[in-house]
Amino acid sequence: MNKCCIQTTTQQQQATITQSFNIVNMLPHTNNTNTNNNNNNNNCKAHCNGSNKKCNPQYVTVSPEDRKHIEQRVQTAYEFFEKTLQIYRVDELIFCFNGGKDCTVLLDVLMRYCRTQNIASQHIPMLYIESDDSFPEIDEFVARCVELYDVKLIKYKDSLKQALTHMTEDMPLIKAVFVGSRNTDPHCEQLQPMQKTDSDWPDMMRLNPLLEWTYHDIWHYIHLHGVPYCSLYAQGYTSIGYKSNTLPNPHLKRCSDPNAVPATSCYRPAWELADPTQERAGRLSRK
Repeated sequence: MNKCCIQTTTQQQQATITQSFNIVNMLPHTNNTNTNNNNNNNNCKAHCNGSNKKCNPQYVTVSPEDRKHIEQRVQTAYEFFEKTLQIYRVDELIFCFNGGKDCTVLLDVLMRYCRTQNIASQHIPMLYIESDDSFPEIDEFVARCVELYDVKLIKYKDSLKQALTHMTEDMPLIKAVFVGSRNTDPHCEQLQPMQKTDSDWPDMMRLNPLLEWTYHDIWHYIHLHGVPYCSLYAQGYTSIGYKSNTLPNPHLKRCSDPNAVPATSCYRPAWELADPTQERAGRLSRK
């Protein structure tokens, strides 16, 4: 028996969410980078609550060079979305979301693009795979994103492969899924922007607009646009999996105390990781 749940926001929620969402995403692009980051931080605090009250808890400067680079990344993503819509109808698309930084950026970029095309946010549903081993902060953040971006949430409690199998049975119109994979992720080195799933998986086109984005690209975009993120990233986590296999990144530890409690002020935030090749240093190997 497949475990599927579809969740949407109420009209009252939608009015509040739309107002706060527009505040964040309609920010003017000025030439003053410090002013831009200041405005984004203030607006981010205005629309975040609960465990994610402080989306950007400190000022983070994005250089003009990095800003221009991110604008180019976004333009390339928009071109990818345009190509996608030449191949697929909107009702044939779904968005795979796990609450992580990469798919959060992809969600934000995609929703911005949808607004330029007058595509309602609920027309591309969000697929979330529930787990008893997930962080409560992740589950809370996913719920917050559903409200903030006003998307339809579709939940399954299975592996991704099983979830896609059930989804194709429940939603036979879906032909392609947006995924926030980057080419530095495990097994993604040879992945193409548009690539069919393997033969032993449900027949689906994987859409990977962020393949070329780097770890620092992701954080530059988040800070430049005031995008909310899971609170764990401010506590030293850089790559979030399950509770049983994820710890704060040891390369962000700033206390000499060997008994320092994880996810405290003893760890610097994720965006301060200097070496992006150590992004997954907090992930425990599977036995």
